[in-house]
Amino acid sequence: MNRSLKGLQWQKEGGAHRGVWAPIRLEETGGGLRAPGDSVLLSCRGYGFNFRTFSLRWYRQATPGGRLEWVSFQRGYSDSMYYAAVVKGRATVSRDNSRSEASLSLRDLQLQDSARYFCAVHTETGKAAEL
Repeated sequence: MNRSLKGLQWQKEGGAHRGVWAPIRLEETGGGLRAPGDSVLLSCRGYGFNFRTFSLRWYRQATPGGRLEWVSFQRGYSDSMYYAAVVKGRATVSRDNSRSEASLSLRDLQLQDSARYFCAVHTETGKAAEL
């Protein structure tokens, strides 16, 4: 499974006061059907922005059009990680800022883990770019 979202973000050119509109994009890979008790690894890669400067969040949506449920949060410049109670102890997030990649690993899958998963970063505009 491979999904992506594209958007535009104002980015400065070097230290100058002028800027350009640059496309930002997040691509997710992984997922698919799994049985209860299995594990899954989801990956998220960012393009068109400085990945390390943004906090990364994972969400899930159990039904199309349903509410988003927060899964995890990871700061860009630190190792601080936070998990929702429903996945704590079963989920692990990691990131490789040099490759603009992050991942979510979920172990011991349960029926209530069935959902569409999204990664999101918050841009300088305050608007979330999500997968």
